[in-house]
Amino acid sequence: MKDLQKTRIEIGSFIMVSLGIYTSVISILWIFLTEIMFISDFGWYTGMTYADYLNSAPRFAEMYIITKKLIGIFLLAMGLLTIIISKNSYSKSEKWSWYALLIAGCTPWMTFIIYKIVIGYIGYSMVTFVIGASLSVIGLAIPAKEILS
Repeated sequence: MKDLQKTRIEIGSFIMVSLGIYTSVISILWIFLTEIMFISDFGWYTGMTYADYLNSAPRFAEMYIITKKLIGIFLLAMGLLTIIISKNSYSKSEKWSWYALLIAGCTPWMTFIIYKIVIGYIGYSMVTFVIGASLSVIGLAIPAKEILS
């Protein structure tokens, strides 16, 4: 029975470290490829191309990109936090780490899913958010009984 408990914790920790890496990679793309990643969102929500908006209101267009880059920086912090907690505390079944990863792992991805639903842009780009949310839920669910009891 102890081996099964240890295995569940190891699997959960591995999934959470993978989530942290996944989150970090996505965040780096958000920071450095912002225009490419959000042009479709912008066009879908506003009904105009980003290039047209950049020509008509350059300050606001730049603010849009800066905001997305800041979200990328936040996401990078969440990814690194997830990796650190998963490797150091979650793998040792520390109860507080489960709650910390619940917040650090689920909050960004669920927020992004809700954002997509609110703007009405439910499409292929939502797949990245669903993957992140799924990894988070699975990584927390597998060892939940062992860590929380």
